Amino acid sequence: MAGPGSERRFHLAVLGPFVLAIAALAAVVVVGFSVLSSARAYVAGESLWSKGRSAAVAALRSYAMHGVDADYHRFEAALAVPLGDRQARLALDRDDPDLAAARAGFIGGDNAAEDIPGMIRLFRYGRHVDFMRDAITAWAQGDTLIDELRDLGASLRERRLRGGGAGAAESAAVQERIDTIERALVSAERHFTASLGRASVMTERWLVALTLVLASVLGALSALFVRRALRAQFEDRRLLGEANRRWDLAADAAGIGLFEWRRADDRYALDARARAIFRLDGATGGPVTGTDLSRRIHPDDLASLGRSWAAALAGGDLFHQRYRLSLPGGDERWVESTGMVRDRDAPDGPNVIGILRDVTDEAALARMTLEKQAAERVSQARVAFLSRLSHELRTPLNAVLGLAQLLRIDAGERLTPAQDRRVAIIIDSGQQLLRLVEDVLDITRIDSGTVALDLQPTDVQATMRASLHLVEPERAAFGIEIVDRIDAQAGRVRADPRRLQQVFVNLLSNGCKYNRRGGRLRVEAHDEGPWLKVDFADEGPGLDDAQRGELFQPFKRLAPTAEVGGTGLGLVVVKLLVEQMHGRIDVRSQTGQGACFTVSLPKA
Repeated sequence: MAGPGSERRFHLAVLGPFVLAIAALAAVVVVGFSVLSSARAYVAGESLWSKGRSAAVAALRSYAMHGVDADYHRFEAALAVPLGDRQARLALDRDDPDLAAARAGFIGGDNAAEDIPGMIRLFRYGRHVDFMRDAITAWAQGDTLIDELRDLGASLRERRLRGGGAGAAESAAVQERIDTIERALVSAERHFTASLGRASVMTERWLVALTLVLASVLGALSALFVRRALRAQFEDRRLLGEANRRWDLAADAAGIGLFEWRRADDRYALDARARAIFRLDGATGGPVTGTDLSRRIHPDDLASLGRSWAAALAGGDLFHQRYRLSLPGGDERWVESTGMVRDRDAPDGPNVIGILRDVTDEAALARMTLEKQAAERVSQARVAFLSRLSHELRTPLNAVLGLAQLLRIDAGERLTPAQDRRVAIIIDSGQQLLRLVEDVLDITRIDSGTVALDLQPTDVQATMRASLHLVEPERAAFGIEIVDRIDAQAGRVRADPRRLQQVFVNLLSNGCKYNRRGGRLRVEAHDEGPWLKVDFADEGPGLDDAQRGELFQPFKRLAPTAEVGGTGLGLVVVKLLVEQMHGRIDVRSQTGQGACFTVSLPKA
């Protein structure tokens, strides 16, 4: 954002040349006309000087011929104008000009009072210019000739006062002398006038030239300014168009519509996107009344929306509200409106401009997030409850199982066969209950993500060997032959060793329990690209389609018998653990042909 300093620099850069050119033009015009006016004043003064000189010469010539005193007095009176101008010249032609004396001299020379300041300025500031220097030289020569004329008159006067008359020859010499001085004065006058004429012509030419130059500069600056302004205007228009296109793109992507409300007639002007949000007919149309829009707002949200709107108009600058729309066809959408109050002091009251946005998906996502958070809290509470429950159940169960086992091994008080069978049932039921508690707790922990797995390279053959030892009682009880075809070449998988052993034990146990008596359980591993697959194939009754569909569901035991114990949770635990280790479990089976469970895990 530009600051005041940059704005000032911009204004100076744009307006400075104009101001300078106009000021220069004004100065040239003022100085030019001042010079012309002053030159005109000097020409007018020269005319008065010439008349005074002519009158003085005529009076002196008459006085020389007739010796009448009145002629001599007219002679002296006629010299007042040249002598006054002489006083002005001498006062100005000094290093420190005497302006008062110069003014008095020009007044004595019968010059107009309004012309005197210009005459003084032209003399002071132009006396070293060629035309003015020539004029001043002629002026000084004229003053010298006036002095000669005065001296001649003074000598004639003195001779007359002594009573001496002039002879014919002397009178002719005096007249000749007067004529000579007059011719010199006329020449000086002409030279003075010619110099001022040249000054006027030169001033006029300079004035015209400078005016044309400055006018050209002003024209060029104007053209440059207009060109720059037009380019800036076109660039601003282009940028505005690009900004509008970006806004349209963003508004289309975000589904943002524009609205404007006018209080004077309570009508809303809506753009195409806003009309689409309200499901109004046509992409364009005239203003819509507030009543028409209110019919599409959910009744439960009208009151709160009205309060927010009134608060914004009463004194707030911003309006922001989420509300629901009840649209034709029973569709319900969430809308967010954000507006700004403007023209609050206008005669017809404030208006509001703003945007509309369909936030139905956001509202649904927020609701799902809340539900997820609630589900997570419930899951955490369930895990905590089951952990506490398992602890509370295991303590008495361990006591029951411990006492039952003591009864069976107590050599001092042997149990009867019937009692021994009953105690065996207690021990078996207690162990099943313990396994049930452990399986439920495992499923809950795995499902909630609270089970931390330590995934690392794990040897499949070693894990299988350890698992075979743990299912040896069940294998022997059902007379199953386990064919272990996993060798050292099987390699390693990325898994949690303890949990992988739990998976193998569960699958080996199922392969023994759901096999035929004396049957075989084949275990082998094979490499398939990034996966290592371990098969557990039994020779049991197999599974039909319906039974395969119920696999891996809690508490779903397939073909339960009195001989086969369990809770129906083992395969669920296996599936969850395998998936936590980024693997999968599959089953292939047909009725009467046994079943094959395949565990696929990523190779290390």
